[in-house]
Amino acid sequence: MLLAVVLAVPGDREHTASRLRVVRVLQYNLCGAAAVCPGNAGGSGRGTSVARLVREAVRFRPDVVTVNEICLTQYAALKQHLARAGWRMDGTYASSQDNVPACGTTGRFGTAVLSRGNVPDGQQDYRPFVHTGGETYTNGGRTVRVRRGLLCADTRFDGERLVACTAHTYSKASEQLREIRDWTAGFPKSVPVVLAGDLNLPPDAPALSWLTGRFAEADGEPGEATADGRKIDYVFATRRHFTVADGDARWFRESDHALLEGRFGLRRGR
Repeated sequence: MLLAVVLAVPGDREHTASRLRVVRVLQYNLCGAAAVCPGNAGGSGRGTSVARLVREAVRFRPDVVTVNEICLTQYAALKQHLARAGWRMDGTYASSQDNVPACGTTGRFGTAVLSRGNVPDGQQDYRPFVHTGGETYTNGGRTVRVRRGLLCADTRFDGERLVACTAHTYSKASEQLREIRDWTAGFPKSVPVVLAGDLNLPPDAPALSWLTGRFAEADGEPGEATADGRKIDYVFATRRHFTVADGDARWFRESDHALLEGRFGLRRGR
């Protein structure tokens, strides 16, 4: 769904409205398999974060959805439930680890990006971070190296190319934000980029400046907590392509993170 954004620019209101189209973004850390969110336990039925995200997507009608802490099985169910609810989205998924028992037989657990536009098969763009902070995860007697990374979907909005990305970064490896900056800078300058995720760092963290120079944030209440009394989840879009309309953080009992909404005006004639 395309909407016009009207900004309060004296004498130029109609011109501004004609040159902006609203891109709607939802970002959610599902807490899909963590012990602190026992209602999920890798499931996708009533009372889970997956069901909540479907309801909020039908209400908000996003063009892009980015998700962290989601099992592969939950990702497949999410797409099915969205289609049945009348808001079909295509997407891509990447695992950071494969030893999470609540995630079923594969144990796969990670992140996802979904789009109202098509996401071409076989063109997943997942870039594991070089800086890992030595992070490991032990479960069921098996220890694995956690391979977080930047996941991007090469998709389209209003007939034009759009890249949508997510990351769930490690708080003890802030260099991962520099990697995100460098990798997203490699996209053609003409291509707008949306970036959202759980970055595990507060707004005053020096590493966050590696992103805010290039990306504008949709933030309804600056500094508003998104998890554990801190702001660590974000919705960004490239400054050269977008203007910020607004943002919001909404809390639901299914997850220990807020669900973030962001609206950006995409400039025409870039």
